[in-house]
Amino acid sequence: MNRPAIAFAPTAIPGALLAASYRADLIETGFQRLGPDQRRAVQAELRELGLYAAQIDGAFGPETEAALVQGADYLVWSSRGAMRVDLGTPRGVAVYLRGLALGQVAA
Repeated sequence: MNRPAIAFAPTAIPGALLAASYRADLIETGFQRLGPDQRRAVQAELRELGLYAAQIDGAFGPETEAALVQGADYLVWSSRGAMRVDLGTPRGVAVYLRGLALGQVAA
């Protein structure tokens, strides 16, 4: 499927290193707040990016968490640092997850 590599603008954190700034509790809470279909859509999008190999079941676990963090890293990398994904605030996590659920991020 041909889709834009980056089609939404997550909340920016100027100069932040993602791996050092994400909050696992916010990622899990944000993921759980999505509806079941949205959670599965997020996992499917992460699979399309090649970041998620576990079952697409809408359940949050270590594979989903790792893929979400890697997906955010991918966005930063693929934009050559022009984009930063905020995984340290509820709003930033919600924006990122919504973009994934809507299929607006893919390779």
